[in-house]
Amino acid sequence: MRRANIRGARGGKRSGFTLLEVLLAVALGAFILTAITSFLYSMAELWGAGSNERLFEKHARGVSRFIESSFHRASLRYATEEDGNDPVFWMNWEGDDARNEEFLSFELEQSPGALIWPENPLPHIVCSLEFDEDEGLFLLWRSRLEDAFDEDPPRRTLVSPFVTLIRYHYINYEEESPEWEIEELPQQEADESYLMPERIELVFQFGREEVKRQIILPKVMEGTPIL
Repeated sequence: MRRANIRGARGGKRSGFTLLEVLLAVALGAFILTAITSFLYSMAELWGAGSNERLFEKHARGVSRFIESSFHRASLRYATEEDGNDPVFWMNWEGDDARNEEFLSFELEQSPGALIWPENPLPHIVCSLEFDEDEGLFLLWRSRLEDAFDEDPPRRTLVSPFVTLIRYHYINYEEESPEWEIEELPQQEADESYLMPERIELVFQFGREEVKRQIILPKVMEGTPIL
């Protein structure tokens, strides 16, 4: 009987957590949960910081590469004598009298995937860069195989709404000390025809971020074979 009482007395000492222990456990758990949440939030903020800027820079780089590759893929085979057989030329979609409506243009043997009508890409595509101060950079285009090529207005495809300016870079290598001349409007000859720049500069703007991309224009040098 005595041993049984001793075992019973020892068994009576086993009890649940006290109120103080429960409060300490809850406080410790809340502290750990708060610390983990703050850590995850700070990591997400650190990882996501500048994501818009990175996407903007990627967009500017992609648009510039698209325009540059289109210039260099410009087909000389289908250029007309009126265009001077140059891969890049000034073109007037509205007629020969509207000189102020000429656009920097090029011609492609096959249209890029972005220019599809109505279901398949068209061949012999003439494209022009159109800059709108309010809307951005557009690509004007039509196929020479269309019956109304010289009559109907070209199609208009938005390339980038973030282009806020196009600068034209000129240089005269015939001068003793040639220097670059940078213009916001293309230079003109005495007869008001536009001069072809050596390169153009696209200025992209997104909020306070600004990205500038220069694109060298291809030219045909005399005596140099075109591949």
